[in-house]
Amino acid sequence: MVTFLLFISFLLNIVALLAIVILYSRQNRFLNMEKEQKKMIKELEDVISTYLIEMKEENEEFMRTFNQHAKSEKRITDNTDDENVNSSPLQTNPKWSGAGYKQASKAYQQKLTPQMGAGEKKFEVQPTVKTNEDPFLQQVLSLKREGLTVEEIAQTVGKGQTEIELLLKFRQIM
Repeated sequence: MVTFLLFISFLLNIVALLAIVILYSRQNRFLNMEKEQKKMIKELEDVISTYLIEMKEENEEFMRTFNQHAKSEKRITDNTDDENVNSSPLQTNPKWSGAGYKQASKAYQQKLTPQMGAGEKKFEVQPTVKTNEDPFLQQVLSLKREGLTVEEIAQTVGKGQTEIELLLKFRQIM
């Protein structure tokens, strides 16, 4: 009987040791997995921060270029205004349309309508370009109304998908 109890005791000790080894290996696996996840999170944060820094640099470069372009356009329009009041820079690119274009044309109209005294005449220059009749925009909108996808519209008009998506998104805002 004592030998039987000793045998059961050894058997229980072996099972307990196996259980301890299995639990220890699982714990180490979870610790390693946690370390790997922390490492991956750190790498992702680095990638995202690098991407954000690049985007910021590109935006700053774009703003510098845009401001330089705006200054040169202002100088050109100032020179054009002195030479001929009836000519409009709005006529230079009849493909422009959208809310930004409308706001810019209103601002330009206000610039051409100076505040004058009671006895002086005011002058206004009406833009000859109608923003609602842009053939490219009308074509894209009609294709969208027909139920075509962005990819199909882009292939039909020969433009990029992103350009068509942005055009449609900006058009929905107005």
